[in-house]
Amino acid sequence: MSRGRRLTETERLSIARERSQGVPAAELAARYDVSLKSIYNAANHASQRQMANASRSRVIGIRVSDRDLRGFDAALARRGIAHRSDAMRRLMLAADDILRPDESTAEELRSMSAALNRVGNNVNQVARRLNEAKLRGEPLPYTAASHAEIRDLAGLVFDMADQIQELFRARRRSLDLSVAQALSGLNAEADHDAE
Repeated sequence: MSRGRRLTETERLSIARERSQGVPAAELAARYDVSLKSIYNAANHASQRQMANASRSRVIGIRVSDRDLRGFDAALARRGIAHRSDAMRRLMLAADDILRPDESTAEELRSMSAALNRVGNNVNQVARRLNEAKLRGEPLPYTAASHAEIRDLAGLVFDMADQIQELFRARRRSLDLSVAQALSGLNAEADHDAE
C-alpha cells in the first residue's frame, strides 16, 4: 500500500458512494492502493461536501420540447434570471404554495355552479311549458313578464361569467406572486455573478 498516493476528487466521490452502499473500507483501500485512513477521510470529505451543498445529492432529468424550453427560458429572461437550474430548484421548493388548491375559489365556484344549475332548471321549465302548449295547439304562454324573467336569467348568467373570470384572474395574480416570491433574489444573484 502506497503511503504517499493522493486520491483524485473523482476517486473520493466514488469511494464515498461505495462506502454508502456498504463496500468494506479494507476492500476499497486495497483497490485504490491507499490506507484505511484515506478511505475514511474520503467518505467524510464527501459527506461534508454534500452538507456544504445543502445536501443536494439528487439529480433530476426531464425531457422537454425545444418550444417548452424556449418558453421557460423566455419567462426566466423576463425576470432577469440567468440560471435555469436555480430557478427550477426555487420553484420546486415553493411547489407546496404554488400547487396548493385555492379552497375559497373552489367554494365560490361550487356555489356558482349550484346557482347556474337552478337557472338551467328554470329555463328548462319555461321551454317545457312552451313545447307542451305548442303540441296541444294552444297559444304560447309567453308573456312580456316571461320575457323579462328570461332576460333576468340571462343577465344572471352573464354576471356569473364575469365573476368566474375575475376569480381566475385573482388566482392567476396569486400564482404570479407565489412564483415571483419563489424566484426572488435570483436576478440579483445573476447581477452579482456578472460583476
